[in-house]
Amino acid sequence: MRYVAKGVLPGATEDQLKTLIDASNHTPEHWPPRGPHADMGGHWLIHKLADTLERHIQPPFVRPTLGTLATGEINAITLLVPGSDAHLVVFEDQLLNFANLFSKAVALALPFRSAEDGMLQFSFDMDEVRRHIAESPEAVQRFREVVFAYLLDGEPGRAPQYFASAEVGGLASILRDGLELFVLGHEYGHVIGGHLADGSAPRRLLGTASPDVAEATWSWENEHIADLIGWHLAVSAMTEQGYDVALSHAGVELFFSAYEVLNRALALLIRGEETVGTSTTHPPAGDRRALLRVNLQQNATEHAESTIGLAGGIQEIVDTLWNSTAPLVLEMHRRGERPDIRWL
Repeated sequence: MRYVAKGVLPGATEDQLKTLIDASNHTPEHWPPRGPHADMGGHWLIHKLADTLERHIQPPFVRPTLGTLATGEINAITLLVPGSDAHLVVFEDQLLNFANLFSKAVALALPFRSAEDGMLQFSFDMDEVRRHIAESPEAVQRFREVVFAYLLDGEPGRAPQYFASAEVGGLASILRDGLELFVLGHEYGHVIGGHLADGSAPRRLLGTASPDVAEATWSWENEHIADLIGWHLAVSAMTEQGYDVALSHAGVELFFSAYEVLNRALALLIRGEETVGTSTTHPPAGDRRALLRVNLQQNATEHAESTIGLAGGIQEIVDTLWNSTAPLVLEMHRRGERPDIRWL
């Protein structure tokens, strides 16, 4: 399967880079002030994601308090502000960095060539992908580096730095943006769906002293509803930027694959087997992925075939990269290595 990534152009102009840098140094007036311990880049990025999503939400909508914390969760979570019914959406503090590096590693696995109109044509044919990985194994190397850094050190940024080509970076940025928009969109789905009334449970978060922080807990049905709302918001935001539905959905698929990889890696490192236990609050990632694909077939029939085809390619590529990495994690288990404390 070959896919022309509409909107992916090789390289960025100096003016585009200057605009990005200027934007990060000047926050809009409607954003809340950054806390004394908040990371400047994370604060800017999360509120930029919120601005992008909220253009597609019917008013009235009150932005939750947004932030980051070491949660040991491979996503964001929604908390209840103590003594209030207000929402607090907390990103795992390393998730955005992980999303960036993981997206780059996956993009490296895709062979590409320039299309006639100047866009880039990426191949999702698995024979071509496997040949590309065998001939240029950097994708496997970078994939292992970011997974190991997050798994063992709790900081994906400890993976060796490198600069991807403009072509790879262009695709990686689209995958990353779709992933991050879906993560926040899913939490917004809980807010929009009114799931707060369904109950909460006490939760102690890594780095907090108070035991009375409460996490909003949802039924599996509400998780699926939040996925559908989050998918609609993320894809609407991506298509507004000029990407088609298939490419807009690819980042959502990448989130599920990344979630599966880290859970498998944790299970393999701790117990010596990849089997992941069933969560009482969240359906398996495979079930969530399948529901969104069924929704595509039922409600986006014009785009369903190409979107699901591209989605399957993303899933298979990540599985291929993981299969080359899993034996090394098993060796770590046999040597007695342990994951970072955030995962325990």
